[in-house]
Amino acid sequence: MEGKKILFVTVGTTRFDFLIEQITRLEALKWMKSSGYTDLIIQYGKGSKPTLPEDCPISYQLYDYKDTLEQDMDRADLILSHAGAGTIMEALRKKRRIVVVINTLLMNNHQQELANAMSSRGHLFVVKEPSDLSDIEIWDDFDSFIPIPHEEGDMFDFTKLLDRHLGISKSTRT
Repeated sequence: MEGKKILFVTVGTTRFDFLIEQITRLEALKWMKSSGYTDLIIQYGKGSKPTLPEDCPISYQLYDYKDTLEQDMDRADLILSHAGAGTIMEALRKKRRIVVVINTLLMNNHQQELANAMSSRGHLFVVKEPSDLSDIEIWDDFDSFIPIPHEEGDMFDFTKLLDRHLGISKSTRT
């Protein structure tokens, strides 16, 4: 892997063609090359298989699904992703830099709430909608982003919160 700089793009099990279209524009690919990226890995999920320009300036790999994204996440210098909870938490657990792009086409967008909460804590960079990626300056912003590492929490946090909410104390539990 020496000398490789890898950008991994994932949409999980969803369809997020607009994100993939933004990533595979020639302008974006040229930015990747000029920023030192040598390889682009795209997991495109239920969406259409992307077509990259014939004169693509970096190496690329495309696939719809794999049993696990672990190897691609481990190799990535930067992860560009949909805002799925599983993907976000896995990237943070692995201490990977992650940029989350909100899929504005989703109804009742719970993904946005999670992404904004993690962004406000400094753990990830949020791109509010895929069209923002057409502004190449945002690429410089997220590439230079240095996240605050996410510390794994107390596995009993939710239970404690629920106990407090219901007024249950340790002395009333048997």
